[in-house]
Amino acid sequence: MDQPMRFAPAGSAAALDHAALFEHLIDPYVVLDSELAIVATNAAWRALFAVGHATDSEGATGQARGTSGVPESRAPLRHEQLIRTLAGTMRSNRTRLSPVFRMDVVEASAHVAMRPRYWQMHASFIPATSSAPALIALRVDDVTARNLAVDDERREKARFRSHARLRQILHRETEERLDDRVNHFEQACAFAGLGTWQIDAATGAFVCSERCLQDLNAGEPGDLVKEQLLGDSTEHVSANWAALESGEAFEFERCVTPSDAYRSGQRWVLVRGMGRFNADGTLRYVMGFTLNITSRKQHELQLGALADAERAARERSEALARTMDHFIAAVSHELRSPLNAIVSWAELLGLVADPAHASRAGEAIRRNGRQLSLMVDDLLDSGAIATGKLSVNLQPVDLGVLAAVIAQDMRKPAEHKGIELRASAISPCIVMADESRMKQVVWNILTNAVKFTDSGSVEVSVSEVDGYAQMSVRDTGRGISADALPLVFERFQQIAPRESGRVGGLGLGLWLARHIVGLHGGTLAVASDGPDRGACFTVRLPLASGSGDRDGAVD
Repeated sequence: MDQPMRFAPAGSAAALDHAALFEHLIDPYVVLDSELAIVATNAAWRALFAVGHATDSEGATGQARGTSGVPESRAPLRHEQLIRTLAGTMRSNRTRLSPVFRMDVVEASAHVAMRPRYWQMHASFIPATSSAPALIALRVDDVTARNLAVDDERREKARFRSHARLRQILHRETEERLDDRVNHFEQACAFAGLGTWQIDAATGAFVCSERCLQDLNAGEPGDLVKEQLLGDSTEHVSANWAALESGEAFEFERCVTPSDAYRSGQRWVLVRGMGRFNADGTLRYVMGFTLNITSRKQHELQLGALADAERAARERSEALARTMDHFIAAVSHELRSPLNAIVSWAELLGLVADPAHASRAGEAIRRNGRQLSLMVDDLLDSGAIATGKLSVNLQPVDLGVLAAVIAQDMRKPAEHKGIELRASAISPCIVMADESRMKQVVWNILTNAVKFTDSGSVEVSVSEVDGYAQMSVRDTGRGISADALPLVFERFQQIAPRESGRVGGLGLGLWLARHIVGLHGGTLAVASDGPDRGACFTVRLPLASGSGDRDGAVD
């Protein structure tokens, strides 16, 4: 009852009606007096909170009427102290609604405790009248379901908050573990000297570590760095992408040169990459690492250079061995021929007394002896040049006159082979030279031209060209192929077609001539249009300055 309840005087019909109405109210009610003593309760209250009903002296109803005419329960009530305490608090605070409180109810039939139940009291303060004192009517509402729902909601919210906090804790712990793993990975990469990079296949977005930028000599990520990671040519990029699409890794080495943006010296970098794919098999991104292999590459290059040097030295040694074999064979052959001739003619002189035969034998002995002498001189000069002990005594020499004299000496051997030797285009040219050494040069060049010319002519010319004395010896002989031209001035080499057979000589003439000309500050060159098209040897010496009073020696 929210409104104050007033009772009619005892014995009236109205009072009986109010009492019956109070007794049959659905909600449990209890009425307290000013001393908080229970004055009356209704049937709903007693059904919930009364332990039992006892009959009184007035009849079988078990009720007695108080001063107000309201039936008073003589049955003991449970939790009377709790109700009085709450009622006193509500009266002192003049509140009409109590806090929710717990009060368990025992079934009257079985006296078994039920589940916890929660209640809330509504107070109606009834002021005193002339016939009745002030009372407090308390209605007790069962709010167990609502309270349990609130408790359930509170527990659910608490559970959600707990789960949320747990998820936050797990998320934070996961992030911390991930950060730790990333840090450990970065530290491991840094310790190993690895730079990491990643390229998104769909967007082309590119990210890399600072170490990667250092390896590639770049200031910041860009298309140039991306190209360096995928290759430096269209074919290379295509091969790398083909490897990625097939699920394989690619790897290559590149030499990185300094740039204006990030200059730290040239280095070698190993780039390795592989693809990561989506569930449908499409390429998702390309990732990989860079590794500075400069020291290893330099070591490999050094080893390669040493291997090349050893290979070249071995080839030179083998070539020298072949040259020495060739030299020994050539010397044996070349020395044996004039020696056999000298011995044969000497024996003939002891057998015949005819002066004509004696004169012929003497001429043959002199010719072969001179040939032997020239060979020995060439060998001695070869040794002196190899040891750096060959010297020249420079004096003014007319190269034109010297060439004309030697051409005249070579005319008879040339005519003997049916070769025309021409020396008409000769002009005086004064040079500072060692005359005997220069004669040796001209003699070797002319001898070589006559030796390798089977028919045709040999032409000698001397003239002044651009401040130099230039002597040219042109022949119509066997010629020289382009790949053999660099070998013409090598020791013990004879450049001639294989089918032409070996020509007499040690193969030292042109080699000696070139070194002697070099000691004079000049050059000796050769040119040929090819096999069977002849050759041209050209000597260029500095012209002598002044009247030719300079002399001296050059080692």
